[in-house]
Amino acid sequence: MSETRLKILQYITGIGLFLLVGTHLIVSHLSGGEPTAWESIAERASSSFWLAFYVLLLIFGLYHGLHGLRTIIIESIPRLPAKVVDWTLVTAGIAIFGYAAYIPISAF
Repeated sequence: MSETRLKILQYITGIGLFLLVGTHLIVSHLSGGEPTAWESIAERASSSFWLAFYVLLLIFGLYHGLHGLRTIIIESIPRLPAKVVDWTLVTAGIAIFGYAAYIPISAF
């Protein structure tokens, strides 16, 4: 992908994170109940909506964070080939996604 498309995806995921985290905070923490009570957690864990919501939040957060890290690394170490950085971060991102997605999926 071109750098322009990667940067546009960075902006889209930033806006998406703002909306998703805001929704999470409003629904989970400001809706009245205790968000850390077991009943509240079990209710969210059994909902297919919340499963999709948290997986989407994970995808957006991983892309946004890893692309930001990629930009920092490439600007800090200009002699390091971008392809090495890209493949390292893609591999790390897939591993992190697999581990982090397992938690809400197994609770469902």
